[in-house]
Amino acid sequence: MKPTLERYTIDFNPVGDLDQDVASFLTLHHNESTLEHTIKVKNEAKKIAEFYDRSLVDKSIKAALLHDVSNVVPVSKMLEFANQLQIDIMEEEWKYARSVHQKLSEIMAKEIFGIADIEVLNAIRSHTTHKADASMTDKILFVADKISWELPGTHPYLAEMRKQVYDFKIDQAILLYLDVIWEQRDKLKLVHPWLIEAREELLLKTNIRSGAENEK
Repeated sequence: MKPTLERYTIDFNPVGDLDQDVASFLTLHHNESTLEHTIKVKNEAKKIAEFYDRSLVDKSIKAALLHDVSNVVPVSKMLEFANQLQIDIMEEEWKYARSVHQKLSEIMAKEIFGIADIEVLNAIRSHTTHKADASMTDKILFVADKISWELPGTHPYLAEMRKQVYDFKIDQAILLYLDVIWEQRDKLKLVHPWLIEAREELLLKTNIRSGAENEK
């Protein structure tokens, strides 16, 4: 394990059951709110994976359980911590410390929890921003994370995302969310380059699909 991570494993005694280990880890670091969210995302990811491809249930559950383990790191320390771990920090990410939490979670999943499955690690790495050329595991974690939120106020796009996911329109559900972010771009500290690339790819796919359907 990288020495920088050892401070977070003091008194952490994993038993080999990922559900229990993540719960113990987050509880040890007094992050019960993240644990509550994690359980909701895990349950949603399992349900979506069963709906689309049962062979992805295990991967989706692992990714969901570990996607936010970096929340044990204070936001004010995330960039410094990522730099110490020699994580590639994009120029844009320096503007908003929280933006690197998905990369931190990937490293912690690998180093602390022993995850070696690249598909699981990749899903964790892009669960906030999404990315172009995404795998189905990437997509499952991304939408599970978003539709599991309990945000104050009214957010009808989340209900519409859920509807599209279970209408076998997961790409459209993702694009809906990315469009919401894009429409707010002037108010946000950062619109991540990966999100922009993912949105452009999905817009192109949607246009191609619509054109093909119109030709029938």
